Amino acid sequence: MMISPMNESQDTIAIPVAYIEAFIMMLIAFLIGYIGATLYARLEAKKKAAKYALEKERMRAEIAQLKEDNERIPEDLLRKDRMDQEFEQIQFQKRAFSEHVLTENADTETAKIDFARIGRATASEKDDLQEIIGIGPYTEAKLNDLGIFTFEQIGKFTDEDINNITELIKFFPDRIKNDRWVAKANDLKFRASKEDDSPEDSLKKKMMTNEKTT
Repeated sequence: MMISPMNESQDTIAIPVAYIEAFIMMLIAFLIGYIGATLYARLEAKKKAAKYALEKERMRAEIAQLKEDNERIPEDLLRKDRMDQEFEQIQFQKRAFSEHVLTENADTETAKIDFARIGRATASEKDDLQEIIGIGPYTEAKLNDLGIFTFEQIGKFTDEDINNITELIKFFPDRIKNDRWVAKANDLKFRASKEDDSPEDSLKKKMMTNEKTT
C-alpha cells in the first residue's frame, strides 16, 4: 500500500501540536497552582498580621496599665504608711490601757491576801509547789502571779486565805482543803529543813565557809 505525501505531512504536523497542547495544559495547571498558593499565602499572612496587631495592641494596653499602676504605688504606700502608724498607735494605746487595767486588777487581787502574816517571797526563793498534790503547772503559775512562791506561805494559810485564794485562782470550792495543801506544805517545808540540817549539808556549808575565808 502506498502512503501519499499528504498523509505523511499530516502525521509530521500532528505530533508537534500534541506536545504543544500538553505543554499549554501543564503551564495552565502550574499557573493555577502558583496563583492559588500565592493567594493562600497572602491570606495567611494577612491573618497573622491581624493577629500580631491585636497582640501588639493588647501589650500596649497592658504596658499603659502597668505604668499607671506604677505611678499610683507611691500614693498607696503613703496611705499604707499612715495606716500602719495609726494601727501602731492604737496598739500602743491598747497595751498601755491593758497594762494599767492588769496592774489595777493585780493590786486588787493581792490586796485580799494578808502577806504581813503569811510572808512575802520572790521568784528567786521559789519552791516547787507542784510537789503538793493538787497543784499543777497552771495552778502554780496562778499562785506565783499572786505572789505565792513557797511552802512556808501556803503552810500559813487560814480558812479566810483559802477562800480568797480559791476565788482568785478560780479553783474548785473546798479543793484546797480536800487536797490538804496546808498540811502538805508544812510537811514539805519540814523535810526541806531536815535536808538542810543533814551532816552532808553541814559539811558542805563548812567547806564553802572555809573556801571563802581562805
